[in-house]
Amino acid sequence: MKKLIATMTCAVLAAAVLAGCGGSSSSSSSSAASQAASTPASSAASSEASSAAASSDGYNLDDIVSAIEAANPISNPLELDETALEFDMMLTMENVEEFAGVRSNDQGNSGTILVVKAAAGKAGDVSGELETYKQNQVAYYGNYAEFADGQAQIEEGRVVTSGDYVVLVFANTEGADYGEIDKAIDSALN
Repeated sequence: MKKLIATMTCAVLAAAVLAGCGGSSSSSSSSAASQAASTPASSAASSEASSAAASSDGYNLDDIVSAIEAANPISNPLELDETALEFDMMLTMENVEEFAGVRSNDQGNSGTILVVKAAAGKAGDVSGELETYKQNQVAYYGNYAEFADGQAQIEEGRVVTSGDYVVLVFANTEGADYGEIDKAIDSALN
């Protein structure tokens, strides 16, 4: 009986490990879909509102992301959500009024674009937290020799503040040019 229980436990654990090894974007989207399905309606509506495209002072966050992405194409893009901001980037969500962004879902590709409209007077706090995130990513990528290109792009990454808006950009590892990215950021924020 003990052997049977031990064998069944091993089989269940093996199945769980194999299920967790998938790396395709479809598993990411199904995970996001299941997360959305398990989220209460008011929370889902709140999440939609937090990443609403148009802000009250005329900036359209999705347009800013698109403009920067034209200079910094994101391969296999994964939309950034509140969970990524709070638990990966360690942002204090009370400081975030709206956001939009994408990052590459390809292992080792540093491509990331995030635009945050900070709560009034909180842009400095958001900028500081994104600078910390940048340094943490430099350290993480430094642990893997095969990610040297990504580490170099992140070290050169941009955290730009304009009024209540904060933009984080890491160039992709496929040869994006920070000169062109800087022009796109300036143009989108003016």
